[in-house]
Amino acid sequence: MANWRKKRPWIELRPATLKVRLALTLIIASAVPIVLVGYVSYYWMYMVQIDRNSEDILNQVHNVAQDLENRIDELGRSSQLLVVEGGIGRELIHYLESGSSLDRTFMYQDLMQSTANIGFANPGINVFFYYAPEYKEPVLFPNVPLAENPSVIGRQPELFVKKLLSYHGPHPSLNGQPHSLVVSLLRQMEYSGEMPIYIYIERDVSDILQSSPHQWVIHNDKDEIVYSDLEAFPIGQKFEAETQGYQIFNTEGSNPWGLHRVIPDQQYFHVINKWKWQFLIIAFVSLLVGALLAWVIWKMIYSPIRLINREIRKYSYGELNTPPPAPTGLQEFDHVLGSFQHMKERIAMLITDVEEKEKRRGQLEVEKLLVQINPHFIHNTLNTIQWIARMNGQQDIARLVSIFTRILHYNLGKKSIIVTVREEAAAIRDYIELQSIRYDHPFKVDVEVDPSTMDIQIPRFILQPLVENAMYHGGQDDDMQISVRIDKLDNGVSLRVQDNGDGMGEERLNELFRQEDIRKSGLGIGLSYVKKMLDTYYDETAALHINSSSGQGTEIFIRLPEQLKEGREEA
Repeated sequence: MANWRKKRPWIELRPATLKVRLALTLIIASAVPIVLVGYVSYYWMYMVQIDRNSEDILNQVHNVAQDLENRIDELGRSSQLLVVEGGIGRELIHYLESGSSLDRTFMYQDLMQSTANIGFANPGINVFFYYAPEYKEPVLFPNVPLAENPSVIGRQPELFVKKLLSYHGPHPSLNGQPHSLVVSLLRQMEYSGEMPIYIYIERDVSDILQSSPHQWVIHNDKDEIVYSDLEAFPIGQKFEAETQGYQIFNTEGSNPWGLHRVIPDQQYFHVINKWKWQFLIIAFVSLLVGALLAWVIWKMIYSPIRLINREIRKYSYGELNTPPPAPTGLQEFDHVLGSFQHMKERIAMLITDVEEKEKRRGQLEVEKLLVQINPHFIHNTLNTIQWIARMNGQQDIARLVSIFTRILHYNLGKKSIIVTVREEAAAIRDYIELQSIRYDHPFKVDVEVDPSTMDIQIPRFILQPLVENAMYHGGQDDDMQISVRIDKLDNGVSLRVQDNGDGMGEERLNELFRQEDIRKSGLGIGLSYVKKMLDTYYDETAALHINSSSGQGTEIFIRLPEQLKEGREEA
């Protein structure tokens, strides 16, 4: 044996190889949850970061767009102070049309004072003046000296046009201030003269657009870019809402122009990428630590698992009466082995019980066959009596036996307790006719069935106790009438039995549901049977109500759903 092992030294390494394989399996099993959890965590943290950044940026875009819209609106309001109707525009027209030098001097002073007052009342306005391109002096009454050539007026990037108002910009201011951005309004004055005169107003927007970050793009109502901080979006080019390599944010509004913040992907995902690498490092370290812990755990549980596996194999090979295994030294695994031993003993007991039940089942099958003999014998005997009565001309006896045979067959011959309304109604009519012959009393019972309910399934003999109760407790007066109605409801069927008899008090109503109160003169079925059938086949979805008082008759109402409780259709 020793020589054989020397010839094959790899046999000694075989257990170690198995351990390595099991260790790798355990490492993979530990790694998969870590990777999945890491991926899901990264995904959701990534989405939260993106959503938070997007929300902050959208709020910033909304605020800037609101400020810009307010300043554009301010241009329109301020221009009202310079128009002919309601402003100083009429004084300008008089000044231009006056031929008196003295009058023009006074009007000039008045206009300068008026423009100074307007500038003082509107400190947000940078530059405003009248512009008459065909006049010898195109710029009239400016509030500040101009540094730019007035010929650029009207050639700045057009933002949008609204009737006689043309909005431009953002563009450099005409006052020559460096790094100054303004939006301007060029408004044509309405008056009876032929020379075109315009109102020019500027409003500074440098504090809005030139504050950090410089990533704004504005397009006009024709989607042409009129302002841009980025070289990739030159002025005059058509604005594209989706541009590769950039994240574009804008807000919806009623303005014909649009404001966008455009962020390069590299900058936008900078924080996310940094967080991703940190997360990957942490995940790798966690995976490494998890692998080491998995190896330690594997070392602790390998021997007990092998022992448990050996016990299971013994049991699977049919060794049912093996003695309990030796303790493993770990309480948890000893508990598992003890539970397995208890399970073996329990399974042995269950096998014995099953064998005894199978024997008892065979005996019950024989007894059931014997019980079935008697109903067949009774049916055959009654059929014989019926034919003898007919042969001897005893039609009443033959009719009585025929009805009784049908009722007996309905009671004993059906395999299922579930019948249709059609079958139940026919059985009730046979029962009423049988009782009328039996008591020699013509019971006045009116049975009305809604044709749409004929094929609805209900428990057998659910109506008979109600009719029997009306016959026995309603009184024997010739004027007593019983009404049986089966109607269709929106989501079910209603059974109603009503009589005009003597009625019952509350104590008697409570006795009707007692099993021992069943009349032995009937079919042996009481209202307790009806209640049990409703509970068994409908749970809480069915309802049984009895309305009765002494001398007022009795009404019993049952409401059933259209479908039986699941699993009871073939009971």
